[in-house]
Amino acid sequence: MRTSPTSLKVRQLITLTRETKLVPRPEFQRRLVWTTEDKIRFMDTILKGMPFPEIYVANGPVDVNTGEGQQLLVDGQQRVTTIVDYFTGDPKTYGTVLPSYASLDADRKRDFLDYDVTVRDLGTITSEQIVDIFRRINSTRYSLNEIEINNAVYTGALMTLASGFAEHEFFDKHRVFRPTDIKRMGDVRFVLQLIVTLLGGYFDRDELLEQYLSEFNEGFPLSNDIARRLTKVFDFIDECGFTKSSRIWKRSDLFSAIVSLDRVLSDNPHLSPSDGLSRLEAFYTAVDNEGMTSQNAPVGIYAKAAIQASNDRINRLRRGLIIEAVLADADPLEAMRNEGLV
Repeated sequence: MRTSPTSLKVRQLITLTRETKLVPRPEFQRRLVWTTEDKIRFMDTILKGMPFPEIYVANGPVDVNTGEGQQLLVDGQQRVTTIVDYFTGDPKTYGTVLPSYASLDADRKRDFLDYDVTVRDLGTITSEQIVDIFRRINSTRYSLNEIEINNAVYTGALMTLASGFAEHEFFDKHRVFRPTDIKRMGDVRFVLQLIVTLLGGYFDRDELLEQYLSEFNEGFPLSNDIARRLTKVFDFIDECGFTKSSRIWKRSDLFSAIVSLDRVLSDNPHLSPSDGLSRLEAFYTAVDNEGMTSQNAPVGIYAKAAIQASNDRINRLRRGLIIEAVLADADPLEAMRNEGLV
């Protein structure tokens, strides 16, 4: 693998990016995670003429007839994007602390544009090699997690569906995900866990995600059906009218409620939102008030399964069976006995 170091002026990086000859967000890159404070600190480094770590590029597609080609930005997406944003006047890159590019005098503009950026050219490498290198060279603070790696490798049908549903207004309206979750693709991970559970049942943590992403990368025939089922459950939960303080908006509880409602509504399409609300809220209130020490076995079991190892298959199964029984106005203990859990 060739890793020759060179340098480019900031003005060259800006020109290459604007002409799409340097692609700062190819499919193997993760979501932008820098805050405004990060951007300001980075731009201050450049304006003071201080160095920053090298960026990595690799060869992209080339038109063999015209000779025109692209280079892919393997690492340095946020640095290059921030530089371009500062040059074009995005205030998030300078705030009230730094001067905007437009306000610089001619000499400082020239110094900025002539700033040397160290670039390491990796040459022609495979997508798998790009992902591996990207993972190895990132800092601990922003290192890739498994869902980001899967997003880098599997960009097809199932990942597209999950990414789309992660942006559904349902999650935004109920503030299910924090900004940090979204930046690190925690929202996509949550939706993928939901979809794979709807397809194949409960599993441990993220155990089956890569298997399903690989299987349904080229195409996902059940896409419309899954989208319909999720939308139906989201609409039902909205019609229930849970309060903002309801336990249902906790991540593990919401996961169980969505999967359970999908199953219950399939068996009992006439379940009313008012019945769903009254049954679940009564149960959630008992869990909140009594917790793991509850004398009511299902309440105690659920409380424990929602707190300890909540993403393990056995605890997902316990919560799911209990919520399904509560929604069906049935005996949760009987449901667990049938699965050998009591």
